[in-house]
Amino acid sequence: MPYRILRFIGFLICKIFFRIKVKGLENIPARGNFIITANHSSYLDPVAIGVAVPRRIKWIVRKDVYDVRWLKPLLESLGMIRENGSVGKALDLLIKGESVGVFPEGARSPDGKLGEGKKGVAIMALRSGVPVVPCAVGGAFKAYPRGVVFPRPYPVEIIIGKAIKPGKSDAPDEKTIDSTLAEIMTAIGSLMEQ
Repeated sequence: MPYRILRFIGFLICKIFFRIKVKGLENIPARGNFIITANHSSYLDPVAIGVAVPRRIKWIVRKDVYDVRWLKPLLESLGMIRENGSVGKALDLLIKGESVGVFPEGARSPDGKLGEGKKGVAIMALRSGVPVVPCAVGGAFKAYPRGVVFPRPYPVEIIIGKAIKPGKSDAPDEKTIDSTLAEIMTAIGSLMEQ
């Protein structure tokens, strides 16, 4: 119940203050779970994607954010994943049929540009065998960049790309992990240029 209420509140905020627009919604799998990946430049990113995508997503959250005293009970009640040991926890959820959200950069971009991805997302994708849906969030950096206390009204756009299906491997080698990560990051980067 809290998820639906918070999603509705997030929808109102995103529509009124950020005039959110969504492209590529047809690329979200109609059935089955997935990993959604996106660029990360703002605290608005998971909210905007959560509003845009009509499927429940459990996000991996940085431990310094997850452990904020007033925020932690809320994140726990929503089933979000704390950063430490997150690959194993995310895999457990994926095996159970849940969908997981990952920002491969691991932290918000200081300049709004796409940073280097971390290997965890590729490992999750390969070991679970579920599709990876690349996504780009535009405008969130201008609306709510790092170091700013309050967001300002600015249009936000979510662009969802075609799913990447890397196949399943219980023990992927480094070359496969690197190539899968490169494919994911290239897809996100291409969407950001649209």
